Amino acid sequence: MGLVIMFLNGLIYLIIIDAVLSWVQPPSALPRKITSSLTSAMYTPIHAIISPQKTGGIDFSPLIWIFGIQFLVGFLVRL
Repeated sequence: MGLVIMFLNGLIYLIIIDAVLSWVQPPSALPRKITSSLTSAMYTPIHAIISPQKTGGIDFSPLIWIFGIQFLVGFLVRL
C-alpha cells in the first residue's frame, strides 16, 4: 500500500512540475517535452469535457487530477 501512495504522490509532483514548466518553457524544450509526454494522455479525457478554450485559455486539468489523486490517497490511507 505504501508503494502505491508513493507512486501517487510522485504523480502529483510530476503534474506540478509540468504545470510550472508550461509557464516558462515551450513544449519543445527538453524537460517540458518529457513531462508533457507523460501527462498529456492524462489530460485528454478532461480536455474533452472542460476544454481550455471554453475556460478562457486556463487549463484546469492539472488541478482536477491533483484533487482526484489527493482524494484517492486519503481514501487509501484510511483503509
